[in-house]
Amino acid sequence: MNVMVQSLMIQGFIVFRLEEQHPHLLQEFYEKVLPLIANGEIKYKEDVTHGLDQVGDVILSVQKGLHKGKAVVFVAED
Repeated sequence: MNVMVQSLMIQGFIVFRLEEQHPHLLQEFYEKVLPLIANGEIKYKEDVTHGLDQVGDVILSVQKGLHKGKAVVFVAED
């Protein structure tokens, strides 16, 4: 309701919702979307922060809307 009242625009999709609500479409999603990402037709951004000790700051910056991409905390090579 807030989206409509404030005339907000939302873009994107949530894969786990697709899996929960439409499991029969999941294979088709991966067959069609992954190649588009691989060849650059669908682009994405990640804001990568290194170190588990930075998690609190990352969560706070996400809540403040400071990220321009998906917030990722890189904790280890393995």
